[in-house]
Amino acid sequence: MLLWALDGGWKLTTSRSQNASYFLLLLLAGWRSYPSLVLLIACDVEAFMNQSSSHLALKTTSLDARPRQRKPWSERERQTILSRNGEHFKLDRMRGDIEFGSSSRIQTNLDGADEAAVRQWLSDDKQIAMSIWDPTLIEEVEPKVYRLKLMTLMFVTIQLSPHVDVRMFEEGQGSMFKLESVAFDPNIQILPGVGVSADQLGIVIDVVGELYPSRDGKGVDGKIGFVTKGELPPPMRLLPEQALKSSLSTINRTITNFAISNFQRGARDKFRDFLLSEQAS
Repeated sequence: MLLWALDGGWKLTTSRSQNASYFLLLLLAGWRSYPSLVLLIACDVEAFMNQSSSHLALKTTSLDARPRQRKPWSERERQTILSRNGEHFKLDRMRGDIEFGSSSRIQTNLDGADEAAVRQWLSDDKQIAMSIWDPTLIEEVEPKVYRLKLMTLMFVTIQLSPHVDVRMFEEGQGSMFKLESVAFDPNIQILPGVGVSADQLGIVIDVVGELYPSRDGKGVDGKIGFVTKGELPPPMRLLPEQALKSSLSTINRTITNFAISNFQRGARDKFRDFLLSEQAS
């Protein structure tokens, strides 16, 4: 159902009864060419609105999205993501293909560090894995592969609570620590009445990263990046690019800030534990 507000007048393009309940999502306002045009996409929420409650009880419907395996990474694919700085956005409006993500540098000083100690620490994938992410949101699913769970994210009428399986390994006896996604589950949920299938969304999540001793040997340096790809349902293709960018930028910042802050805190704590264990042995 589309609801248009044009020059102060409302036009409701639906044949449903006036008693139907609708949840309106404000998706864009103030087009440069039509400053008085506001587009709202509304979806029927009778299925999830509790009329006797004083607040809106939102219920979502999970889609049966199966965990998907990723083909092996090439170095070119890794560097395509890691060579970017900041946020990434790409849209093919005709086909509905959308791609967004972010790549950020990671720099962390480690108390009591020298290059030899940092190299030795980077050679232990479990130590680094538990430093990178919130310990309550990570688990080892097989040797050198860790499942990273994300917080719930909302994009217009689509809700995701994804997890990504990431392979973590060292190269060159601690001179480089690498991570790259091998599988993912977007764990999609859709607001009732939207009518979108998991296949239509075609979501793909890629994550890569690398860490190495800093030049002065007193910490670690590196980069981490992620890219999410998908297909916009036809109603969302009406949105102007800036509206999509703004919404996805919030998701990018949320994930990036979460990852960097967790690593900076976790790396210092885990490296301190590593030094204590080395001194005790």
